[in-house]
Amino acid sequence: MKIRRGVTKHLLREAMKGILPETTRTRIKKTGWNAPAHLWFSGKNKSTLKELARSRKLRDAGIYCIAEVDRIIDEHDAIVSSGAPRENHMMFLWQLANLAFWLQE
Repeated sequence: MKIRRGVTKHLLREAMKGILPETTRTRIKKTGWNAPAHLWFSGKNKSTLKELARSRKLRDAGIYCIAEVDRIIDEHDAIVSSGAPRENHMMFLWQLANLAFWLQE
């Protein structure tokens, strides 16, 4: 009931007949909206992120080389600021920030 003929959410799609518009109910391509985290980790927030990365608890955990994290933050900021269509480090920085906050708690 979960997947039928390669289409996911079969049971949910059937249950939504007559409720959702057919174009939405039968859409296969995933669509979503990402938070602009790439922007959150650059510009004026860059220094806040660096402070978080240098926090005592994160340093003491010994998971990351803080100098390398600083380099990644700088590189991320340069990529985002330039508007270049390149991969940035948003996912790594998101995980880093979450780990730092978790360690603080």
